[in-house]
Amino acid sequence: MQLNGDILYKVCQAADFCNPTENLRQAQHLIQLMMKERGVGLAANQAGVDLRLFVMFVDKEIFHCFNPQIIDTNGGLIESKEGCLSFPGEICTITRHSGIVTEYYNARGRKQQREFHGLASRCFQHELDHLNGVTMYEREKSTQS
Repeated sequence: MQLNGDILYKVCQAADFCNPTENLRQAQHLIQLMMKERGVGLAANQAGVDLRLFVMFVDKEIFHCFNPQIIDTNGGLIESKEGCLSFPGEICTITRHSGIVTEYYNARGRKQQREFHGLASRCFQHELDHLNGVTMYEREKSTQS
């Protein structure tokens, strides 16, 4: 699933909650794409949509995260290999926090807070990077410095 263009390298626009049905439709579309591509996460801009939204499927649970942010970190830093649906077959070694405390909104605009560890933490951080215009290549370079 390769996407050409600058949308992967720009900060996405904040979601609003004037139309929860449309928000849910966008999230469901991303979930379908993610499952089709056998991914664990997918950001809206990876599908060509300029919106602060990503979905992830970890620990047998599907999350749709509108306007996500990390509000705290816990645990240490862990280096691991990551792939990305935007760069099929390519792998980078990236250092990320092993645990994070997050805040995001559901499709109706209700605030959610959740702590993630392990793969869920790594996935959240990877997808949030996408919404901030940062790909795994820029993250890999920044962790090697």
